[in-house]
Order: sequence, then C-alpha cells, then structure tokens
Amino acid sequence: MGERALGWGLKLLGIALFIGPFIAAFAAHNWDLQAAVVPSQAEMDEVNERVSGLVVEEGFSEDPFTLGTPKFSNNTVSVTVEFTSPLKIPIKITDLSASISGQGGQGAQVQMEEAEVDVPANGTANFTLVGPYSGTPPTNPEPTGVNITFELYGVTLQVQIEVG
Repeated sequence: MGERALGWGLKLLGIALFIGPFIAAFAAHNWDLQAAVVPSQAEMDEVNERVSGLVVEEGFSEDPFTLGTPKFSNNTVSVTVEFTSPLKIPIKITDLSASISGQGGQGAQVQMEEAEVDVPANGTANFTLVGPYSGTPPTNPEPTGVNITFELYGVTLQVQIEVG
C-alpha cells in the first residue's frame, strides 16, 4: 500500500511541477492570457533600447570596405583591404572571399590571407586578399561578388553580396 501511494504522489508532484508555473504566470497577470504570453509595450521598448546601442546611430556606411590597388605578380594577385566597422561592439572576421574582374582580362578568386581578423568597436582593421591568377591583368579591376563570414558575441553570420 505504501509503494502505491508513493507512486501516485510522485505522479501528482510531476503534474503539479509541470502545471504550477503556468498557473503562477496567469495569476501574476490577473488571469489574463494575453498579458501572460505577449510582452507589454514597456518590455518591448526596454529590449529595443538595449539592442539599439549596438549599431552606430547613423547606420551602416555605404562602403565599409576600402580596397587597395590589386598587385599581380608570379601568377598571384593580392589586394589590401581596410574595413571600418560601423558597430559599437568588437567583431571578428573569420572568412572573406571575393571575385575580381575587369576589362580586358580574366577574373580571379581571392580570399583572406589571415586566418581571422579582430576588428575593434567603431575601429578599422587591415588585411590582405590573395588568390591565384593567370593571364593578362584586367584594367580597372572591381569586385563582382563578396562572401564574408564574421562573428559577434559568439554568433556567426555569413553575408553574400553580388556587385554590379
């Protein structure tokens, strides 16, 4: 008889521990389902205020990347890049690759020479893009496609940009 009562007691305790928080939430919000489930405008404003401080007030600049002049030598192309971060938090660029093409020559695929680049909050960082190249160098080379992967606060984001 004692084991059976203990079994039922544990089952009822499990149900109470599962349903109890829901009942407490409803009771705390005057038994209003919408108030218990949907955040209030004041709570949403508080979250918005905290998140809005991550990006510079002016937003992203049109061109955070400044590309140097590509250098062609020994079947290799290299381009120095300066990145100016519009974010108020430090980020880490873990991968950047781009397609470069121009008039009168073949295109080239370049990728970041460094394993990763740390960019301080509202700061700048320099790195080099390198890749194999054969043929005649194009005149007026421009990037046509960019793939960038960066990490901020442990979250990895990948952005693909098609240019032109």
